[in-house]
Amino acid sequence: MKHRSPRILFAAKSESPLRIEKNFYPKTKSLRAHFEKTFQDPLSAKSERFCWDYWTVPGQYRLLRTPAESFFPKPLFDAFLSHLLAFGREHLGCQMISHPWLSAYVDGCEQNLHSDVPHGPFSFVYSLTPWTARRFTGGETLVSKPRILRYFSELRHDRSDEESDLFHAVPQPLGQLTVFDPRYPHGVRRVEGASSILESRLVIHGWFTDPRPMLEGALTFKKVMAPMDRIAHGILDALGATTHSGLLSLRLEITESGAVSAIRVLTAHLPDSSGIPLPRNALSSILRAGEIGFPAARGKSFLTLPLLIQR
Repeated sequence: MKHRSPRILFAAKSESPLRIEKNFYPKTKSLRAHFEKTFQDPLSAKSERFCWDYWTVPGQYRLLRTPAESFFPKPLFDAFLSHLLAFGREHLGCQMISHPWLSAYVDGCEQNLHSDVPHGPFSFVYSLTPWTARRFTGGETLVSKPRILRYFSELRHDRSDEESDLFHAVPQPLGQLTVFDPRYPHGVRRVEGASSILESRLVIHGWFTDPRPMLEGALTFKKVMAPMDRIAHGILDALGATTHSGLLSLRLEITESGAVSAIRVLTAHLPDSSGIPLPRNALSSILRAGEIGFPAARGKSFLTLPLLIQR
């Protein structure tokens, strides 16, 4: 049966390499309270205080870090982890995350610019720092802007550039989740003035990983595999003629008849080799091309289809 072309919807921030989610988790203060309770008495010699790896790579990294799941009580951290995983699956098309680090930046700590291409399609930083009351300077997450990739093609003889023209400097207020494409050079501005662990820049960070199909509703994976593969190959073939790359995550709404009534674009930051994003109308045309249909079922289904396009 031939079906009508689906509606193409773009989720908020779907085409951005940088997303900021303020007040991400409702129990942020409980995580922060456990940290403060552990370190509030500097004369205490309890074993849980002796957790830090002073990670130093000369000229590149300097910070204190520990596995977050080992530091926090299991019920407290599992609830946060579930919330984070749900966000990745709903908004990014990523099923899992890497084992997160809890990192503290005291005086002199920093991360110089680098990229994290092999680890996952998105990096995340979740802040446990009481930012408005901080006593230190620095600590912002630096993420290069896409225009840095086409710097010379846009260079003008009548304009100079400062750091703010080339990099986002993202403050890290308490409870904020920052998500970004780790292919872009990024780092952490040096912290100065944090003399104790309680005054540090404190974050949980890692990578969203495993972009794989997810299915909800009446259909089974056995029934969707063949049409899903046809859709995926059609999109990949269309993009294969370009230099665009990145993670394209789609959520398909499938009716009882098997028609795809809507395709919601969850992520579509797909820059080409010069950092120029794939135009929205071009992606919409690709998604509407071809005949998209699934077997009939006794109810609606929703298929999340992430496609990792690499060069």
